[in-house]
Amino acid sequence: MKKNRVFAILTALLLLTLLVPSLNVKGESSKNITVPSGTVNVRQGPGLTYPVITKISSGENYEVASEDGDWYKIHTSSGEGWVANWLVSASSREEQTETALNSRKGTITGSSVRVRTGPGTDFQIVGKLKKGTSVSIIETSGNWVSIASKDDNGWISADFITAGVKEKEKKKKEKQQSSSGKTGTITGNHINLRSAPSLNGGVLGKLGKNEIVSVISEEEGWVQVQAENTAGWVSHQYIQINGDKKKQKHDAVAKITADDLIVHETPSLLGKVIGVVHSGKTFPILDELGNMTKIKISDSKSGWVMNWFTVRENVKAQTPKKDDFKNSTAEIIHDGTSIRKSPDTNAAIVKRAHTGETYKILDVKKNWCKIQLPSGKTAYVAGWVISIKGSMQQIEKEGIEKYLTGKTIVLDPGHGGRDNGTTGMRGTLEKNLTLRTALLLSAKLRAAGANVILTRSNDTYIPLTSRVATAHIHNADAFVSMHYDSTHDELVSGLTTYYYHDYQQQLAMALNSSLQSSLQVKNRGWRVGDYHVIRENKRAAALIELGYLSNPAEEVMITSDSYQETLAQSIYTGLARYFK
Repeated sequence: MKKNRVFAILTALLLLTLLVPSLNVKGESSKNITVPSGTVNVRQGPGLTYPVITKISSGENYEVASEDGDWYKIHTSSGEGWVANWLVSASSREEQTETALNSRKGTITGSSVRVRTGPGTDFQIVGKLKKGTSVSIIETSGNWVSIASKDDNGWISADFITAGVKEKEKKKKEKQQSSSGKTGTITGNHINLRSAPSLNGGVLGKLGKNEIVSVISEEEGWVQVQAENTAGWVSHQYIQINGDKKKQKHDAVAKITADDLIVHETPSLLGKVIGVVHSGKTFPILDELGNMTKIKISDSKSGWVMNWFTVRENVKAQTPKKDDFKNSTAEIIHDGTSIRKSPDTNAAIVKRAHTGETYKILDVKKNWCKIQLPSGKTAYVAGWVISIKGSMQQIEKEGIEKYLTGKTIVLDPGHGGRDNGTTGMRGTLEKNLTLRTALLLSAKLRAAGANVILTRSNDTYIPLTSRVATAHIHNADAFVSMHYDSTHDELVSGLTTYYYHDYQQQLAMALNSSLQSSLQVKNRGWRVGDYHVIRENKRAAALIELGYLSNPAEEVMITSDSYQETLAQSIYTGLARYFK
């Protein structure tokens, strides 16, 4: 019986690998190569009998497009070519990414840099960072960087950070052993570490959610902890003492959508496999990093899974407690912020506040903070346009992201691997540009709480049938295939949105309308298109041709960072409008 179960799991995993290419544990281009020393010949084909077309030098790094026996196919400035695998050093992209992320620090270069909940200016501002602040870099998306700091976690513009600086040495990870021998897990965001077991105690710093601390002692609703090199007190309501029999409360759980999903010991596909979880099961979410989610499997076991095969559920906003107001203030982060007579955007404006001003918070109503003015009178300010300092949690406004939360969206970057798609007049490969767009869009959707599945996440060839199967397997709420167009006439320009079945028309209309209102390019409208990925698709699906690479002027525009950012944001907005 046990042998049959193992065989069934292995068979299911094999089917997932074939049908769901987004796992891509061993894809065609999951490696990068580096020349260890000297120079290496790049040949026209996979063999020593092929002519040499160029040479690559020591220290140069290239992405592997495909493999043929002992040869790697790579792209160089001279074109495609082949190198012998015994002359180069190869490593997986996941290994390189994990190493880079773990060793990268950044320093804020702007005077007051806004921190947002997602990679884009439409996402809510949750705080600001001062010039010189040191942060850890989690991931990047286009011109946006996901960071973690002592005070704030979120996304900032890449224009205001110096990145890629390696730490001189890793600090010792083992924290000072406490006298109690216990550890605790912080359960809230930006929790104050105080000098005394009281709300009147000075704030020594802030602790982040899921941060592990050593427990020193407990005293009347307060816990004394050791965090890094600082000892202080936190309110008992914001810490779970590890080993306590009390059930830990979690804000959200992850529901597994894959039949059999591998659990890893570390947040990497290369991490040690420690188990398998099954479709329909739910697990508390402990942490998230990039495309990986850490789940609690049991009281003694936790691990990391790919978040492409999970759906977040039971996300609940915390209701502020009256005690939280006692030591909390509202800090203004926008010049000219409206202070109103009552908690409503139509209420009369009492005054305009400016950046840096702080007000005591007396109460919270409908996501509005009741504050005390210098005159002693009271007024209201929207909780989502301020930074809250103190015991209270940050208030987030329900924007269009609420329509995306929990939705399963399959993104299909056209072409890949041996299929380049069209090639622009300036040499742009369609397959690279579609992937670039999809990755930008994916980051935005995930930040909004959507369950995003990519049909490919790198330069891999995926059959059309597998792309459609991905939508069916995951019961996608929407499937969006992204392409770039080409024609013999260099003057033709614009974008077009296609659907095939009547049940797909509303999605195509919503996407096209959003693109039309955001982009200063010719919009060719939405229409029926006989394309496999929408014709054979039983889910709401659309295929978008996002511009003409055959038009030299349009090629320059659509490959720019600003256009790609606007494009991804437009599709994001279109999807939100469709689900509204």
